[in-house]
Amino acid sequence: MAQNARVKQPAPIGGQRMGNRLSPAEAHRVLRHELEQLVAPWGLGPSDVHWLTQQMYFHSYDPGEIILPQGAHADCLGLIVQGQVAVHGGHRGAHTGVILLPGSTFGEAMLTEGRPSHATLQALTHCEIWFLRRAHFQALVDARRAERRAAGLWRWVGLGVVLLVVFLAGILVLSLPSTRGVAAIVPMAVGQWCQEQDLAWCAEPAWTLAANLAPDDINPLLALGTLHFEQGTLGQAEQLFEAAEVLAPESPEVYNNLGLIYARQGDHERAVSAFQEALRLEPGVAAVEHNLGVSLQALHAYEEALLHYQAALALGESQASTLVNMAVAYFETGQLDRAVDVAGRALLQDEDSALAYIVLGAVALESQQPVEALTNLHRATSLDGGSSQAYFYLGLAYKTLDQPAEAISAFEQALAIASDGVMRVRIRRHLNELYQSEEESRSP
Repeated sequence: MAQNARVKQPAPIGGQRMGNRLSPAEAHRVLRHELEQLVAPWGLGPSDVHWLTQQMYFHSYDPGEIILPQGAHADCLGLIVQGQVAVHGGHRGAHTGVILLPGSTFGEAMLTEGRPSHATLQALTHCEIWFLRRAHFQALVDARRAERRAAGLWRWVGLGVVLLVVFLAGILVLSLPSTRGVAAIVPMAVGQWCQEQDLAWCAEPAWTLAANLAPDDINPLLALGTLHFEQGTLGQAEQLFEAAEVLAPESPEVYNNLGLIYARQGDHERAVSAFQEALRLEPGVAAVEHNLGVSLQALHAYEEALLHYQAALALGESQASTLVNMAVAYFETGQLDRAVDVAGRALLQDEDSALAYIVLGAVALESQQPVEALTNLHRATSLDGGSSQAYFYLGLAYKTLDQPAEAISAFEQALAIASDGVMRVRIRRHLNELYQSEEESRSP
């Protein structure tokens, strides 16, 4: 294609043949692959790629219909999901140079640079195409540039503050050795300010200085550990919390934080022990009751988890996350009416809770109401396109309604994003059944 529309044959990505349609999983994979190459020079990252994929919109074309006339400033990027597209080049599109198949993309330079089309694209067959508007791409690029400028300004301000604090604290410590603990108050405050400004690079050295000035104080260790936990550096966070435990073995906050580390690492048995110790030292903390319930639920101790969720709610923890976890536990223990009731309460607090809609969809399936299940599960996938559970139950609903093509599409999407091994086995089992049924239906 011309300069603005780098054409790629479909075989390298997806392995599509003429007349095939991309599954949702394949379309998602092709799209992410293309966007990941495009966004890097513009300072965008993986989270931005995910956001851009959510902005794609769908359009279908009849045979012979013009998709993109030569010279147009279009919304491209475009991804062909189904059909064949002819690329007419030369003066007024006098000749057909390329035929694009499912899995091909076009319009990269129109998206990133706003160039006009140098060729005409025409549907040869019925076509379905996903488009990404340049307005969405440009708005995201502008927003990230503004964020980087603001962050750069705050970085210089924060650096100056930290250097000043280090200088003053150093003078104070050198002149009055007995005041080291008092001097730690200043870098602790600076670290808090940096954290509030989302300047982790500034908060960490300030709190490290505070920890060195007051080696018997657990507060700098707790602050540093929480910072590393939020950044995902769990090993360092665990070391800091364990150091705080040595200094203050009776601190419930230390055990709650360690429990969160163990839970994030998937070691829920250790997490349960840590949360229980935190509650022994300080009973009646709603957040710890909730955390303990989550780890018990991960261990399939649903009835015990429900007791702690109920305690959290009684203590004032009325967050939607507690309610929706309760709804899942009720569903897993076969208490479907309670699951529906609690999922509804969760939606009253957070109308965008995808997990609550998944619970409602799963209950509807158990109650032999697949049409109602579809409504809730489509809502869940629109809220959280990365939920393998939502697509799994959606596949079950379509399978129950004897709509195999839609079921296969949903299960393929679930398989593409599922990380849990047990879930992947369940998905493959349903897919294999559907594939076999399709083969048998095509056999003479």
